[in-house]
This record gives sequence, structure tokens and C-alpha cells, in this order.
Amino acid sequence: MARRIVTANNAEGRSYFVSDEEIDNPYLWESSAADPLGVDSGGAEPDGARTYFLPSTAHSIDPSPGGTKCVRFAMDPWVVIQQNQYPGLDPDGFHRTASIDYIMILSGEVDLLLDEGRTTVRAGDLVVQRNTNHAWHNMTDQPTEFWGVMVSVPTQ
Repeated sequence: MARRIVTANNAEGRSYFVSDEEIDNPYLWESSAADPLGVDSGGAEPDGARTYFLPSTAHSIDPSPGGTKCVRFAMDPWVVIQQNQYPGLDPDGFHRTASIDYIMILSGEVDLLLDEGRTTVRAGDLVVQRNTNHAWHNMTDQPTEFWGVMVSVPTQ
């Protein structure tokens, strides 16, 4: 079993949580050229709604067109991050990339904020971040370690 959290953009362009569930399937997510933001392993959008693609607000973070990025990162506590301004992030840390991102928390915990909602993501949880406006807030006093794979998505 794995906890999988999936995000999307609604028709109003607001990010929201499509699903947050325990799944028992070795294939955690799939995408294709025809559906670059992907569908669950059963071939359908988890909530049945259409996903909308929006332009990036963080071009400095985006993988190059047709490319990928794989990152391993230790995220400082939010009180430390607030003291710095990072390119592509607004003052609350919100940003959107032209990619589908697979994020796995390795240690610690972090809050994932969307336009419509917030959840705490812990070690072992997977986030399928699909071109949504989001921010990460580590509300603990220790760094949170995660890895992620960002796959560029063609603009639609």
C-alpha cells in the first residue's frame, strides 16, 4: 500500500486535490503523449473531472521542453525559507511548472498547499503534482528530505 496524492487544475484555473488515497498497485501513475498529465493506473482521472493545463510561473525551475529533471532536496523549515526570496516563487512559496512531477518524501514531513486545500505529506507518501499552483511549507524545526522527478509537458 502507498499513499498517493494527486493534484489538478479546475475549469477556473485553481489547483485542488483530485485524490488522496491508499493504493495497492505497483503502477502508481501513468502518462502518455496523448495525456501528458496522466491518469491513474486504471486509465481514468481519479475524480472523473477534466484536468486543465496552465502556463508556468517558474520557468527557472521547469525542465527543458521534452526533458526531465531528477532532484534530491532537503527542504529547510518554513521560517528559514521565508527569509529568502527564490526565483519563480511568490512570497508564500507558490509556483507552477509546465511539468508533471513525482515527489516522494524520504524523511520528515511537509505541508502541500494548493489554491483549494492543504495536506501534510509524510515519509513514504507520493505526490503526483500535475502543473498546479502549489507551495511547500515545512512547519517542523528539521529539514524534510524528498526526491522528485519533473517531466516536461507540452503546452496545450
